[in-house]
Amino acid sequence: MRIWVSFMAIVVAITLQGCGKGADLTAEQNKATVVQLAEVKTTSSDRVFTFPAKVVPKSTVNLAFRVQGRIQRLHLPEGQTVKKGALLAMLDPEPFKRAVSMAEVRLKQAELELKRVQAVATKGIGSEKSVDNAQVAFELAELSLENAKSNQQYSQLRAPFDALVAKRLVENQAFVKVGTAVAHLQDFSRIHFDFDVPERLINAYRRNDMHAASAYIGGNIKQSFPIYYIEHSTEPDPVTQTYRVVFAMDFPEGIAITPGVRATVSLTGSSSDGVVTVMGVPINAVVAGSDEGLYVWLLDEKTQTVHKQAVTVGPMSQGWVAILSGLEPGQKVVAAGASQMQSGLLVSPYVAQ
Repeated sequence: MRIWVSFMAIVVAITLQGCGKGADLTAEQNKATVVQLAEVKTTSSDRVFTFPAKVVPKSTVNLAFRVQGRIQRLHLPEGQTVKKGALLAMLDPEPFKRAVSMAEVRLKQAELELKRVQAVATKGIGSEKSVDNAQVAFELAELSLENAKSNQQYSQLRAPFDALVAKRLVENQAFVKVGTAVAHLQDFSRIHFDFDVPERLINAYRRNDMHAASAYIGGNIKQSFPIYYIEHSTEPDPVTQTYRVVFAMDFPEGIAITPGVRATVSLTGSSSDGVVTVMGVPINAVVAGSDEGLYVWLLDEKTQTVHKQAVTVGPMSQGWVAILSGLEPGQKVVAAGASQMQSGLLVSPYVAQ
Protein backbone atom coordinates (compact mmCIF):
# COMPACT_ATOMS: atom_id res chain seq x y z
CA MET A 1 0.00 0.00 0.00
CA ARG A 2 2.79 2.40 0.87
CA ILE A 3 4.54 1.54 -2.41
CA TRP A 4 1.35 2.33 -4.34
CA VAL A 5 0.91 5.67 -2.61
CA SER A 6 4.53 6.63 -3.31
CA PHE A 7 4.16 5.68 -7.00
CA MET A 8 1.05 7.85 -7.39
CA ALA A 9 2.81 10.80 -5.75
CA ILE A 10 5.65 10.59 -8.29
CA VAL A 11 3.20 10.45 -11.20
CA VAL A 12 1.35 13.51 -9.91
CA ALA A 13 4.60 15.43 -9.44
CA ILE A 14 5.76 14.66 -12.99
CA THR A 15 2.39 15.67 -14.36
CA LEU A 16 2.44 18.96 -12.50
CA GLN A 17 6.02 19.65 -13.63
CA GLY A 18 5.07 19.05 -17.24
CA CYS A 19 2.12 21.37 -16.92
CA GLY A 20 4.42 24.05 -15.50
CA LYS A 21 6.78 23.86 -18.50
CA GLY A 22 3.91 24.09 -20.91
CA ALA A 23 2.57 27.11 -19.09
CA ASP A 24 6.00 28.76 -19.20
CA LEU A 25 6.29 28.09 -22.93
CA THR A 26 2.84 29.50 -23.55
CA ALA A 27 3.67 32.57 -21.45
CA GLU A 28 6.92 33.09 -23.37
CA GLN A 29 5.08 32.89 -26.67
CA ASN A 30 2.52 35.36 -25.39
CA LYS A 31 5.34 37.78 -24.49
CA ALA A 32 6.57 37.93 -28.13
CA THR A 33 5.61 41.16 -29.86
CA VAL A 34 3.72 40.62 -33.09
CA VAL A 35 5.36 42.59 -35.91
CA GLN A 36 4.99 42.91 -39.63
CA LEU A 37 8.14 41.72 -41.38
CA ALA A 38 9.40 42.43 -44.89
CA GLU A 39 12.05 40.59 -46.83
CA VAL A 40 15.00 42.46 -48.31
CA LYS A 41 14.31 42.23 -52.01
CA THR A 42 16.44 42.77 -55.08
CA THR A 43 15.63 43.76 -58.62
CA SER A 44 17.60 43.80 -61.84
CA SER A 45 14.86 44.37 -64.38
CA ASP A 46 15.07 48.16 -64.25
CA ARG A 47 18.47 49.30 -65.54
CA VAL A 48 18.08 52.97 -64.55
CA PHE A 49 19.63 53.60 -61.13
CA THR A 50 19.13 56.86 -59.27
CA PHE A 51 21.24 58.23 -56.43
CA PRO A 52 21.09 61.31 -54.21
CA ALA A 53 24.01 63.59 -55.01
CA LYS A 54 25.49 66.86 -53.78
CA VAL A 55 26.35 69.75 -56.08
CA VAL A 56 29.93 70.90 -55.55
CA PRO A 57 32.18 73.34 -57.45
CA LYS A 58 34.83 72.30 -59.93
CA SER A 59 37.45 73.45 -57.44
CA THR A 60 37.86 75.52 -54.29
CA VAL A 61 40.98 77.64 -53.76
CA ASN A 62 42.32 79.64 -50.85
CA LEU A 63 43.11 83.22 -51.84
CA ALA A 64 46.25 84.49 -50.11
CA PHE A 65 48.86 87.26 -50.41
CA ARG A 66 52.45 86.45 -51.35
CA VAL A 67 53.64 89.44 -49.31
CA GLN A 68 52.68 90.75 -45.90
CA GLY A 69 51.08 94.04 -44.99
CA ARG A 70 47.94 95.78 -43.78
CA ILE A 71 44.80 95.43 -45.88
CA GLN A 72 43.65 98.81 -47.18
CA ARG A 73 40.91 97.68 -49.54
CA LEU A 74 38.67 94.62 -49.49
CA HIS A 75 35.97 93.54 -51.94
CA LEU A 76 34.93 89.97 -51.08
CA PRO A 77 31.12 89.80 -50.87
CA GLU A 78 30.20 86.35 -49.60
CA GLY A 79 27.78 84.45 -51.78
CA GLN A 80 28.37 86.65 -54.82
CA THR A 81 30.31 86.02 -58.00
CA VAL A 82 33.35 88.02 -59.08
CA LYS A 83 34.77 88.26 -62.58
CA LYS A 84 38.22 87.02 -63.52
CA GLY A 85 40.81 89.77 -62.94
CA ALA A 86 38.61 91.78 -60.55
CA LEU A 87 40.51 93.45 -57.67
CA LEU A 88 39.45 91.64 -54.49
CA ALA A 89 41.92 92.88 -51.90
CA MET A 90 44.84 95.31 -51.69
CA LEU A 91 47.50 95.98 -49.07
CA ASP A 92 48.67 99.46 -48.08
CA PRO A 93 50.65 100.46 -51.22
CA GLU A 94 53.03 102.99 -49.61
CA PRO A 95 55.66 100.50 -48.31
CA PHE A 96 55.81 98.83 -51.73
CA LYS A 97 56.11 102.17 -53.55
CA ARG A 98 59.02 103.13 -51.30
CA ALA A 99 60.68 99.77 -51.91
CA VAL A 100 60.44 100.30 -55.68
CA SER A 101 61.84 103.83 -55.39
CA MET A 102 64.77 102.65 -53.26
CA ALA A 103 65.50 99.85 -55.73
CA GLU A 104 65.46 102.33 -58.62
CA VAL A 105 67.93 104.59 -56.79
CA ARG A 106 70.27 101.67 -56.06
CA LEU A 107 70.07 100.59 -59.70
CA LYS A 108 70.93 104.11 -60.85
CA GLN A 109 73.84 104.19 -58.42
CA ALA A 110 75.10 100.81 -59.62
CA GLU A 111 74.79 101.90 -63.23
CA LEU A 112 76.84 105.06 -62.61
CA GLU A 113 79.48 103.08 -60.75
CA LEU A 114 79.70 100.57 -63.59
CA LYS A 115 80.15 103.32 -66.18
CA ARG A 116 82.83 105.01 -64.05
CA VAL A 117 84.81 101.81 -63.59
CA GLN A 118 84.52 100.95 -67.27
CA ALA A 119 85.71 104.43 -68.24
CA VAL A 120 88.72 104.13 -65.93
CA ALA A 121 89.48 100.65 -67.27
CA THR A 122 89.64 101.94 -70.86
CA LYS A 123 92.47 104.25 -69.81
CA GLY A 124 94.40 101.34 -68.41
CA ILE A 125 94.11 102.51 -64.82
CA GLY A 126 91.48 100.21 -63.27
CA SER A 127 91.62 96.42 -62.90
CA GLU A 128 89.48 93.82 -64.65
CA LYS A 129 88.26 92.61 -61.24
CA SER A 130 86.83 96.01 -60.35
CA VAL A 131 84.89 96.03 -63.63
CA ASP A 132 83.49 92.55 -62.88
CA ASN A 133 82.45 93.59 -59.38
CA ALA A 134 80.69 96.67 -60.70
CA GLN A 135 78.92 94.56 -63.33
CA VAL A 136 77.69 92.09 -60.67
CA ALA A 137 76.49 94.95 -58.44
CA PHE A 138 74.57 96.41 -61.37
CA GLU A 139 72.88 93.08 -62.18
CA LEU A 140 71.95 92.54 -58.52
CA ALA A 141 70.41 96.00 -58.42
CA GLU A 142 68.35 95.10 -61.50
CA LEU A 143 67.08 91.96 -59.76
CA SER A 144 66.25 93.94 -56.63
CA LEU A 145 64.16 96.35 -58.68
CA GLU A 146 62.34 93.46 -60.38
CA ASN A 147 61.59 91.90 -56.98
CA ALA A 148 60.31 95.23 -55.62
CA LYS A 149 58.01 95.65 -58.61
CA SER A 150 56.79 92.04 -58.26
CA ASN A 151 56.04 92.58 -54.57
CA GLN A 152 54.11 95.71 -55.52
CA GLN A 153 51.97 93.57 -57.86
CA TYR A 154 51.63 90.87 -55.19
CA SER A 155 50.16 93.47 -52.84
CA GLN A 156 46.98 93.21 -54.91
CA LEU A 157 44.80 90.13 -55.07
CA ARG A 158 42.75 89.60 -58.22
CA ALA A 159 40.26 86.87 -59.04
CA PRO A 160 42.10 84.05 -60.85
CA PHE A 161 38.84 83.00 -62.59
CA ASP A 162 35.13 83.76 -62.59
CA ALA A 163 34.47 82.70 -59.01
CA LEU A 164 31.93 82.51 -56.24
CA VAL A 165 33.12 83.99 -52.94
CA ALA A 166 32.34 81.12 -50.58
CA LYS A 167 33.79 82.64 -47.40
CA ARG A 168 35.66 85.79 -46.42
CA LEU A 169 38.28 85.06 -43.76
CA VAL A 170 39.64 88.54 -42.92
CA GLU A 171 38.31 92.07 -42.60
CA ASN A 172 39.56 95.42 -43.86
CA GLN A 173 42.56 96.98 -42.04
CA ALA A 174 43.70 93.55 -40.81
CA PHE A 175 47.43 92.80 -40.92
CA VAL A 176 48.13 89.61 -42.87
CA LYS A 177 51.28 87.57 -43.21
CA VAL A 178 52.56 85.75 -46.27
CA GLY A 179 50.32 82.82 -47.16
CA THR A 180 47.48 83.76 -44.80
CA ALA A 181 44.19 82.74 -46.44
CA VAL A 182 41.99 85.75 -47.14
CA ALA A 183 38.99 83.98 -48.70
CA HIS A 184 37.71 80.71 -50.19
CA LEU A 185 36.85 80.98 -53.89
CA GLN A 186 34.84 78.37 -55.78
CA ASP A 187 35.10 77.73 -59.49
CA PHE A 188 31.63 77.05 -60.87
CA SER A 189 32.56 77.05 -64.55
CA ARG A 190 31.71 73.37 -64.29
CA ILE A 191 29.30 71.73 -61.84
CA HIS A 192 30.34 68.52 -60.13
CA PHE A 193 27.94 65.93 -58.74
CA ASP A 194 29.40 64.02 -55.81
CA PHE A 195 27.67 60.78 -54.68
CA ASP A 196 28.28 57.24 -53.45
CA VAL A 197 27.52 54.03 -55.30
CA PRO A 198 27.77 50.36 -54.29
CA GLU A 199 30.58 48.15 -55.55
CA ARG A 200 28.38 46.45 -58.13
CA LEU A 201 27.98 49.70 -60.06
CA ILE A 202 31.71 50.41 -59.96
CA ASN A 203 32.23 46.96 -61.48
CA ALA A 204 29.61 47.76 -64.10
CA TYR A 205 31.63 50.81 -65.16
CA ARG A 206 34.76 48.71 -65.37
CA ARG A 207 32.87 46.41 -67.75
CA ASN A 208 31.56 49.45 -69.69
CA ASP A 209 28.00 48.36 -68.88
CA MET A 210 26.90 51.91 -67.93
CA HIS A 211 26.48 54.16 -70.95
CA ALA A 212 24.36 57.20 -69.95
CA ALA A 213 23.93 59.55 -67.02
CA SER A 214 21.73 62.56 -66.25
CA ALA A 215 21.06 64.86 -63.31
CA TYR A 216 18.11 66.77 -61.92
CA ILE A 217 18.68 69.55 -59.39
CA GLY A 218 15.56 69.76 -57.26
CA GLY A 219 14.01 73.17 -56.74
CA ASN A 220 16.24 74.93 -59.27
CA ILE A 221 16.11 73.11 -62.57
CA LYS A 222 12.88 71.86 -64.10
CA GLN A 223 14.57 69.41 -66.43
CA SER A 224 17.32 66.85 -66.35
CA PHE A 225 20.71 67.51 -67.92
CA PRO A 226 23.19 65.06 -69.43
CA ILE A 227 26.31 64.69 -67.31
CA TYR A 228 29.61 62.97 -67.89
CA TYR A 229 31.96 60.89 -65.78
CA ILE A 230 34.98 62.58 -64.14
CA GLU A 231 36.47 60.17 -61.60
CA HIS A 232 35.79 57.66 -58.83
CA SER A 233 37.61 56.51 -55.74
CA THR A 234 39.33 53.14 -55.81
CA GLU A 235 39.05 52.57 -52.07
CA PRO A 236 35.62 52.00 -50.47
CA ASP A 237 34.34 53.87 -47.44
CA PRO A 238 35.37 51.75 -44.43
CA VAL A 239 31.88 51.98 -42.90
CA THR A 240 29.44 51.92 -45.82
CA GLN A 241 31.65 50.01 -48.30
CA THR A 242 30.53 52.40 -51.05
CA TYR A 243 32.64 54.26 -53.58
CA ARG A 244 32.70 58.01 -54.20
CA VAL A 245 31.89 58.95 -57.80
CA VAL A 246 32.07 62.37 -59.47
CA PHE A 247 30.14 63.41 -62.59
CA ALA A 248 30.02 66.88 -64.12
CA MET A 249 28.29 69.24 -66.53
CA ASP A 250 29.03 72.74 -67.79
CA PHE A 251 27.38 75.49 -65.78
CA PRO A 252 23.97 76.28 -67.33
CA GLU A 253 23.49 79.91 -68.27
CA GLY A 254 20.80 81.93 -66.51
CA ILE A 255 20.34 79.53 -63.60
CA ALA A 256 21.38 80.23 -60.01
CA ILE A 257 22.74 77.14 -58.27
CA THR A 258 23.71 77.13 -54.62
CA PRO A 259 26.75 75.02 -53.64
CA GLY A 260 25.79 71.99 -51.58
CA VAL A 261 22.25 71.78 -52.97
CA ARG A 262 20.90 68.27 -53.35
CA ALA A 263 20.47 66.65 -56.74
CA THR A 264 19.38 63.32 -58.19
CA VAL A 265 21.67 61.46 -60.56
CA SER A 266 20.37 58.69 -62.84
CA LEU A 267 22.71 56.09 -64.32
CA THR A 268 21.53 53.93 -67.21
CA GLY A 269 22.90 50.46 -67.88
CA SER A 270 23.40 48.96 -71.31
CA SER A 271 21.23 46.17 -72.70
CA SER A 272 23.86 43.63 -71.77
CA ASP A 273 23.76 44.65 -68.14
CA GLY A 274 21.85 41.86 -66.43
CA VAL A 275 24.12 41.52 -63.41
CA VAL A 276 23.55 44.81 -61.64
CA THR A 277 20.89 44.53 -58.95
CA VAL A 278 19.50 46.91 -56.34
CA MET A 279 18.26 45.92 -52.87
CA GLY A 280 15.28 47.57 -51.28
CA VAL A 281 13.05 47.59 -48.19
CA PRO A 282 9.77 49.37 -47.38
CA ILE A 283 10.40 53.00 -46.51
CA ASN A 284 8.68 52.54 -43.12
CA ALA A 285 11.38 50.05 -42.16
CA VAL A 286 14.07 52.76 -42.11
CA VAL A 287 14.41 54.75 -38.87
CA ALA A 288 16.58 57.80 -38.13
CA GLY A 289 18.96 57.40 -35.19
CA SER A 290 20.05 59.94 -32.60
CA ASP A 291 23.46 60.13 -34.32
CA GLU A 292 21.80 61.28 -37.57
CA GLY A 293 22.42 57.85 -39.08
CA LEU A 294 19.80 55.52 -40.52
CA TYR A 295 19.07 51.97 -39.45
CA VAL A 296 16.55 49.12 -39.64
CA TRP A 297 15.44 46.50 -37.13
CA LEU A 298 16.87 43.23 -38.46
CA LEU A 299 15.37 39.87 -37.48
CA ASP A 300 17.63 37.13 -36.13
CA GLU A 301 15.70 34.08 -37.34
CA LYS A 302 17.47 31.73 -34.91
CA THR A 303 16.47 33.62 -31.77
CA GLN A 304 13.43 35.41 -33.23
CA THR A 305 14.75 38.67 -31.80
CA VAL A 306 15.50 41.99 -33.48
CA HIS A 307 18.52 44.30 -33.33
CA LYS A 308 19.62 47.57 -34.91
CA GLN A 309 21.42 47.44 -38.26
CA ALA A 310 22.94 50.60 -39.75
CA VAL A 311 22.21 51.08 -43.45
CA THR A 312 23.05 53.45 -46.28
CA VAL A 313 20.05 54.32 -48.38
CA GLY A 314 19.55 55.40 -51.97
CA PRO A 315 16.55 56.82 -53.79
CA MET A 316 12.90 56.09 -52.95
CA SER A 317 10.23 54.84 -55.31
CA GLN A 318 6.66 53.67 -54.74
CA GLY A 319 7.03 53.16 -51.00
CA TRP A 320 10.40 51.39 -51.20
CA VAL A 321 13.88 52.73 -50.57
CA ALA A 322 17.09 51.41 -52.10
CA ILE A 323 19.66 49.98 -49.68
CA LEU A 324 23.25 50.64 -50.74
CA SER A 325 24.91 48.83 -47.83
CA GLY A 326 24.17 47.15 -44.50
CA LEU A 327 21.81 44.35 -45.58
CA GLU A 328 21.82 41.18 -47.64
CA PRO A 329 19.09 39.83 -49.93
CA GLY A 330 16.65 37.51 -48.14
CA GLN A 331 17.07 39.02 -44.69
CA LYS A 332 13.94 40.20 -42.90
CA VAL A 333 13.33 43.58 -41.28
CA VAL A 334 10.51 45.09 -39.24
CA ALA A 335 8.30 46.88 -41.76
CA ALA A 336 5.77 48.54 -39.42
CA GLY A 337 6.19 50.05 -35.97
CA ALA A 338 9.98 50.09 -36.28
CA SER A 339 10.22 53.11 -33.98
CA GLN A 340 8.76 51.02 -31.11
CA MET A 341 11.36 48.25 -31.28
CA GLN A 342 14.07 47.53 -28.71
CA SER A 343 17.31 45.63 -29.12
CA GLY A 344 16.85 41.95 -28.23
CA LEU A 345 13.06 42.17 -28.31
CA LEU A 346 11.38 38.83 -28.91
CA VAL A 347 9.00 39.05 -31.88
CA SER A 348 6.67 36.87 -33.86
CA PRO A 349 5.60 37.56 -37.46
CA TYR A 350 2.15 38.89 -38.13
CA VAL A 351 0.06 36.42 -40.11
CA ALA A 352 -3.01 37.72 -41.88
CA GLN A 353 -6.16 35.77 -41.05
